[in-house]
Amino acid sequence: MAIRLASTAMLSRMADSLYWIGRYVERAEDTARITHVNYQHTLGMGSSPEAESRRRRQWEALVTIVGDASRFRLEHAAADEDTVPPYLTFDRSNPNSIITCIASAREQARTMRHQIASEMWEALNRFHLDLQRRVEQSHGIIDAEDAYPFYRSIVDFSHLFQGITDSTMPREEGWYFLQAGKFLERAEKTARALDVKYHLLVADADPTAPVAGPGFARAAADLTPEDGVIGEWHQWLAVLRSLSAYEAYHKIYRSGVRPRSVVEMLLLSPAFPRSIRFAIEEVDTALARIAVDCAPLLDAESLGGSSVTTGGPTEAERAVGRLRSQLAYQRVEEVFDAGLHDYLLDLQRRCYEIGERIHAQYFAHRVLRAEEVLAS
Repeated sequence: MAIRLASTAMLSRMADSLYWIGRYVERAEDTARITHVNYQHTLGMGSSPEAESRRRRQWEALVTIVGDASRFRLEHAAADEDTVPPYLTFDRSNPNSIITCIASAREQARTMRHQIASEMWEALNRFHLDLQRRVEQSHGIIDAEDAYPFYRSIVDFSHLFQGITDSTMPREEGWYFLQAGKFLERAEKTARALDVKYHLLVADADPTAPVAGPGFARAAADLTPEDGVIGEWHQWLAVLRSLSAYEAYHKIYRSGVRPRSVVEMLLLSPAFPRSIRFAIEEVDTALARIAVDCAPLLDAESLGGSSVTTGGPTEAERAVGRLRSQLAYQRVEEVFDAGLHDYLLDLQRRCYEIGERIHAQYFAHRVLRAEEVLAS
């Protein structure tokens, strides 16, 4: 009994750390991708008063959709290329900035260095120190000519870390917790990246349209053409490139870039690893394996009353299973009938709900019984 309870406590701590390492590294990569795309989008707008106004709206839209608008406005009077990229990249007061995410992932890894491969720790620690030096040398400023190689280096680090993890971690419950965190974060951020792009296209098409709230949904509906998507093909080409999806798109569709097909691929493709459907299927698979692998250690009470030990699905499995089934049988026409913006908001909400259920199920602290305290 003592061994079992001690193992349960250790499992919870390790699982929590690995889950959040997966989320933080993926979040840093996705923030780098979306910030760089917006940087590139605004560079060619010119310097006229109208262009400056459009540029500001682009950065305001990005901050709003990323979800940091209220915190950002407490520190900055205006959203532009001089304030938003440093805030999303180097601002330590922003819990979602790249430097904060990498520092958080590194701290999680530091507390469990003996449980992970030394190569994983060294990669995280080295990149964390590189970012610290970059802040000291540049004073948190990102020049236009340095933006691409810098944000590319963050994506490259994420790929390196994932490769090291794939090559060194045993396929046990810790591995599946890390995968659940990574792919849940990826699903949410792909939905957010699409939503950001949609906002930016609306801002381009109608400078008077709001960038958030019910007013945006109405404005977007007024601007949406018959095929369900606004914007020219080259704008959606930038979306593909930002998600490393350009080559995969042409292999799957074997045609020119069509906005509807881009949305279909990034939402519903079962084969492309950055699509929302693919990511949710990976989360579903990871949670199913976790439930099986952890069943000998976890009883029904520690899982919030779920029936893991009797073979029934947990609440997190139910939530992700419902979303997986919807995405597997959904048609892109149904997405546009519902409204792309509203559909993407619902996806983000459901990803958040899945994350909450995983936390409540495996990581949330509960009051220990007297015999548990003594056993541990």
